[in-house]
Amino acid sequence: MKILVVFYSRTGNTRIVAEEIRNGLDCDIEEIIDKQKRSGILGYWRSVYDAIRKKETVLEKIKNDPEDFDLLIIGTPVWNRNVSVPIRTYITQNHAKFNKLAFFCTATGPNFEGAIKGITELSNMSPIATLGIRAKEIKDRSYQSKIQEFVKAVQ
Repeated sequence: MKILVVFYSRTGNTRIVAEEIRNGLDCDIEEIIDKQKRSGILGYWRSVYDAIRKKETVLEKIKNDPEDFDLLIIGTPVWNRNVSVPIRTYITQNHAKFNKLAFFCTATGPNFEGAIKGITELSNMSPIATLGIRAKEIKDRSYQSKIQEFVKAVQ
């Protein structure tokens, strides 16, 4: 099975999880790059505002065509209980090319349901597996068993 991990990461947490999943599956990976500056405190508030309003953004050109993969694993930070704006944009632009999906989210708090529901609705597909990891788990590296279970679920 040909698998692609696609992710957006504002702070680096989602990147860490994406790379761990890629290593566990020995698959391809692609980082979604937002042309909108989202770093720092102003970038944070812009991101929250845009997520609440369900806005889209301009992305750098993607390298991999999702249609070429049997399974797409989408990773997003949770922004005010929503999918990040760059991932919202990616899904909106590419959902017709998706075959099978799995999702993972990173968040400060424990609420992943809104983002997972958002990805499901945007893609119009049910995931074969989902994963939510809190920033605290990334910091203390206690998320390893969750990633192992997720990797098993998608294989």
